[in-house]
Amino acid sequence: MLLRELKLVIFFLTSAALASATTPVVVVESPGSGTSVGSPVNYVAWATSSGCSKGISAMRIYTAPGVIAYTINSNQLNTNINLPVGSYSTTVQAWDNCGGVGKMSVNLKISKINLAPPKFLYATEYKAGRIAEYTVNPLTGSLKATSQASVAAHTGPVDIGSDHWGNHLYVVNSGSHDLNAYIINRGSGNLTQVSGSPFKLPGIGLRVFVHPSGHFVYATSSPSSSNTEISAFSVRSNGSLAPVPGSPFSEGSGSLGALTIDQTGKYLYFSTTASGHAGAVGGFSINQTSGALTPVPGSPFLTPTYAGCTQFCSDEPTDLQVDPTSKYLYGTESSQDAIVGFKIDPTTGTLTNLPGSPYAEGSFNTGNTPKDPWRLSIDPSGKFIHVADDEGNNFSIFKLNESTGTPTFVTSLNAISLKGVCVPYTVNVDPSGTFVYSLGLTTSACTPGTNAVIGYSLNQANGKLLLVPGSPFANANVHTTTISQEKVLVTR
Repeated sequence: MLLRELKLVIFFLTSAALASATTPVVVVESPGSGTSVGSPVNYVAWATSSGCSKGISAMRIYTAPGVIAYTINSNQLNTNINLPVGSYSTTVQAWDNCGGVGKMSVNLKISKINLAPPKFLYATEYKAGRIAEYTVNPLTGSLKATSQASVAAHTGPVDIGSDHWGNHLYVVNSGSHDLNAYIINRGSGNLTQVSGSPFKLPGIGLRVFVHPSGHFVYATSSPSSSNTEISAFSVRSNGSLAPVPGSPFSEGSGSLGALTIDQTGKYLYFSTTASGHAGAVGGFSINQTSGALTPVPGSPFLTPTYAGCTQFCSDEPTDLQVDPTSKYLYGTESSQDAIVGFKIDPTTGTLTNLPGSPYAEGSFNTGNTPKDPWRLSIDPSGKFIHVADDEGNNFSIFKLNESTGTPTFVTSLNAISLKGVCVPYTVNVDPSGTFVYSLGLTTSACTPGTNAVIGYSLNQANGKLLLVPGSPFANANVHTTTISQEKVLVTR
């Protein structure tokens, strides 16, 4: 008996010695312990384990004892964490591949909110004619259906827009040629249609965008295969919409209807084609009182092509977005496997090509393995552009030069390897720049699988993506159209 007990004591002592011999060392570069910072908080940390030749297996951030905010299977992390105003005792912990655990405590005070955390996510359910509703966990990015779960739109909803404050949601329907308007319940995320909704459009609904002031809503539709128009609405006090005098405004011969508005609310830009079917971007000045549109000088502006292009040259941009500073405009060029960039004249709204535009997603399209960039989203800090490539099954990442606006291609992440997306038609960065969402099929062979909303956390150092807890979030009604027009949108 004594010999057995002695063996047990030796076993436990040996185990403890082995465990203590491989205790990882965690270094947190940011935030500094004892500091007062704004939210979201950028955590930069790494870990080493000199006693374990197999290295670090994972790192994790706890915002309180037992409260997991972020986990990554790596020896380093760089991510944003959304925290409400208050005091916190957070911990960054690491595990090595020898069973060792190490950690470092970081006490901090959140004094202000720099960027609004995500609150709700909405996604088009094309065949069902509905809009899916989710609440977003601001710490983890995980999704949970609202108590309403979904709400009726009309026939073929394809695009979604919301005002800056997340009070109203607008949905364009392709089949019923109209626009739904909803009030967002700020507590639950549930949607209620405003009086008079839906509002008629001249043709097949395409895209929608809300003026930064929230006073005007613009929607594109196609009355014919060779013509696209912009319907402009003013928002009444009860949330209902009234046509702006002169609406609809001709967008020309475009067929995709992509549009965007700069952050100052002065200019609206849209995708179109010029003579010879060349891709172009048109521009309107926005009357700040009435919402009426007037062409900017020189509009439309041809999209540039890469040197030596003979087969796959410029076409109508499939998506457009202005950066947070309102200095630059970017568009996706599916035929070139590239994005284009323009500088915006703040006085006139005219566009000039940025140096080096277009910018290839690694290489330009030669017809062999097209990526087909379809949608793009710029994070609110203006550091990265994320692009959804529906043929390449990729998320392509560009890093923006804050001084010049020039994008630099970082990488194309294979969406299938990211465990979730086949044929991603849409991409959206949340208002805090912490998470990225898309719609896709949960399959590795690009064959019919489970339709789902996909969520990723955004690495602040390089723009790369990592699945959020619980992702993918299955929903049989999303990603059900074959016309490459779907949308996922996160509101504050």
